[in-house]
Amino acid sequence: MSRSDPKPWLATVTDQTASHALELFMVVTPDPDLLDGSEQFASIANNARQGLHEHGFEPADITSGWLHFAEAPGWNWRETLSDIWGGTANLPITALVQPPAHARHQCLLQLRAAKSSNEGPNWRRVLGGPSVSLVSRSGVRHIHLMSVAPRAELDETASFTELADDMFARAGQALATQGLSFSDVVRTWIHVDNIDKNYAAMNAARNRYFEAQQLARLAASTCVQGVPVGVNSPLVMDLYAVSSPQNLRMEALCPKTMAEAPAYGVAFSRAMRVSEPGLDWLYLSGTASIDTDGRVVAVGNIAGQLDRMFQNVRSLLDQADMGFSDVRSVTMYLKQASFLPEYQRAARAHGLVATVPCAVVVTDICRPEWLCEIELCACRATSKMPRSSG
Repeated sequence: MSRSDPKPWLATVTDQTASHALELFMVVTPDPDLLDGSEQFASIANNARQGLHEHGFEPADITSGWLHFAEAPGWNWRETLSDIWGGTANLPITALVQPPAHARHQCLLQLRAAKSSNEGPNWRRVLGGPSVSLVSRSGVRHIHLMSVAPRAELDETASFTELADDMFARAGQALATQGLSFSDVVRTWIHVDNIDKNYAAMNAARNRYFEAQQLARLAASTCVQGVPVGVNSPLVMDLYAVSSPQNLRMEALCPKTMAEAPAYGVAFSRAMRVSEPGLDWLYLSGTASIDTDGRVVAVGNIAGQLDRMFQNVRSLLDQADMGFSDVRSVTMYLKQASFLPEYQRAARAHGLVATVPCAVVVTDICRPEWLCEIELCACRATSKMPRSSG
């Protein structure tokens, strides 16, 4: 599907023993002739529904999603989606002010949908705040917790540090309701308002919480600027966890071209490989232009930073015995919208397939010197039965 096509960009993960798709990744853009923000959003909702239906999925099969807005909408996006998608509620979708890089787009939608072995995902609210989706397949449970935020009843004088501490505590409590802990977490996404000011406090809260949890394996992660929409909080977290007594293996990958993040005080892994029956998955953390000593490469040079960023991505894909052809979903963060043509050039040069679902948004990254950052999910079929990682 071409980039000019207003319909969703799609990628599927297919059951090797049947002809149907197990998982679907989508990036949905508005119809090109619409200028009004609410009309663009309605077109996104309709295009998403069409893309789901064309591949045998329903809105009820959605396991996670992100809405990127150029500015906070003046309408209730959940009600609009519910009306167009047929009365769905408790959507596992996080909405953020993170402007699409395309100048004409006022909104952008990323979705992941999946099939359970017997039925669709089970949505429900946890602790009055985050939403959870649950998929069970081949003995493996896949859990997405979306829009985990600090408690709304916290005093308005609470510091950012106190809010961050509470957010991690609430995430741990929400996981516990599913019989899980942070040792089962594959990946987190953390969006922070005013990241230049608040990143250090968020990172310190994460370090404290993970140290208290005595985690032997750190999840992959992304932390970028993002203003939550409909959540009265300067930060919000989404996470993905898996659980299986036997049919699962999780492995944090060590980079060859980048410093390990914990080496300079940041508690996440560069990538996480997850093997379930018939499928190997790779979840890359937010990856930027960084060297083996943890230094920013090509300061002030977007072309140089993009090239080093893709070299780092390729190194991690190589470690997982995968390539760019195995990529199923990409999120690209750019410091400026004007960098979009440079990103497209670099993606072509490094072999990222143009039809892979890719959301490109404009936002600040956790180091002011970084001009770009990428995250992705890759998958390939395998005949191996994984051994549990314990």
